[in-house]
Amino acid sequence: MKAAIDVGTNSVRLLVAEVTPDGLKPVMRENKVTRLGAGVDQSRRLSEEAITRTIRALRDLTIKIPPGVPRIALATSAVRDARNGLSFARLAQEAIGVPLQILSGAREAELSFMGAVFSLRSLDLQGPITMLDIGGGSTEIYTGTPEGQLLGGGSAQVGAVRMLERCGSCASSIEEEIERTLWPLVQETLGHHPANLVAVGGTATSLAAIIQNLDAYSDEAVTGVSFSLEEVRDSYAKLGRLSLKERRGLPSLQAGREDVIVPGAAILVKAAELLGFSRLYISAGDLLYGSLISSCINSS
Repeated sequence: MKAAIDVGTNSVRLLVAEVTPDGLKPVMRENKVTRLGAGVDQSRRLSEEAITRTIRALRDLTIKIPPGVPRIALATSAVRDARNGLSFARLAQEAIGVPLQILSGAREAELSFMGAVFSLRSLDLQGPITMLDIGGGSTEIYTGTPEGQLLGGGSAQVGAVRMLERCGSCASSIEEEIERTLWPLVQETLGHHPANLVAVGGTATSLAAIIQNLDAYSDEAVTGVSFSLEEVRDSYAKLGRLSLKERRGLPSLQAGREDVIVPGAAILVKAAELLGFSRLYISAGDLLYGSLISSCINSS
């Protein structure tokens, strides 16, 4: 078994998985919303309150890792953008017991692509495949082959938490900012002539659960499902009409996502539109999955 921890802008996540000839078999998944990246877009600093919440969550998650299981820990947008990111990384290492790797946007995109492609191998999707990972602080778009060959992509400074803080609840402002920021990365992606789009990350998997009207969220229930862009647009519009209290009442939406699910859905819809896709696949196999796959390849 191996364990991976992801310290994201909105949440801290743990994946413990067994390595099998067919890939990875998840044994434990845990997720705690800590909003580490609150205010980072403006201040370029992690707040003391957010650091305290996140370090507490890291300690709680680390305790759940079975004794002797190797672990890796990764940090993404909020930590790499913050001026005090390295200071936070030292605190995190004390809590986790291993160094916290601060990923570049490009490396985050590569690992998320690997996770998406390997988790959906049974679907035999035609390539090239473009992976879309909507996070709290950034969005990664990466394209490669179904066999895992990397073609290219990167990261853009547009994420669900970032858009909420910049634009509030104004849908038109959010959509304009998304299009402006994503367009250079979209243009690069279109040059690879992608045949399929796979969306990963909390926004995509939450929307998949909501569209299916699940009584409770399940990674297995959202991995490999396919939706039309119209279905996603419809869900985005319906969520936008709900109050925060009403969104909190959705059984398949994790507590703490009720305010960021709408800007996250806006990013998903706009990215699919710009890329020219009328249908997309969803997978819970993302950065965590890809990081464990990569560690297995590098150690073999």
